[in-house]
Amino acid sequence: MRAQMQANRGRALEELIELANNQYLVQGRAVIHKVPTEWIPVRDGTGKIRTAKVERKAAVDFIGAYGGQPIAFDAKETRADRIRWDRVELHQQKFLECWHRAGGIAFVIVGFMARERFFVVPWPVWRRGLERWRDERGPASVSYLEFVDWGYEAPSVLEYLSVVDKVWGTRYGGDHRMTC
Repeated sequence: MRAQMQANRGRALEELIELANNQYLVQGRAVIHKVPTEWIPVRDGTGKIRTAKVERKAAVDFIGAYGGQPIAFDAKETRADRIRWDRVELHQQKFLECWHRAGGIAFVIVGFMARERFFVVPWPVWRRGLERWRDERGPASVSYLEFVDWGYEAPSVLEYLSVVDKVWGTRYGGDHRMTC
């Protein structure tokens, strides 16, 4: 049961982001895809599938292109007023760091679900908090109020690209309009 709860953690936020991404695709603004996690079935002695386990974790939750720029991000949600820096797993940290260094747009979307508030946190900001915690110079988690102070709040999760525009200056132009 715990494994199933862990597997579904963050699913509500991911579904909202998928709605936004479908909207962006229909509008010709962006193409952003949910990266599936690879699962393998676990069978009992009779051959019936009883559960499944992760075969290989996805690097991040979403990847795509916006405004002619490559974009990759992970989605994390919490019902509390704090979220731990290490919620972004090591393999995700490495991927986001490489993506950022290669010139791509890399970030973490954090959903404070009880408050229905959403933040787009640039990877370098998240990385600094994580490094400060690892070096024992900072807290293990970050509070909702700190997110508010940083100014990366999206008007809604369906409009997260407005924060991407603000932070990276990637407003899509006519030459980037897509028809799919």
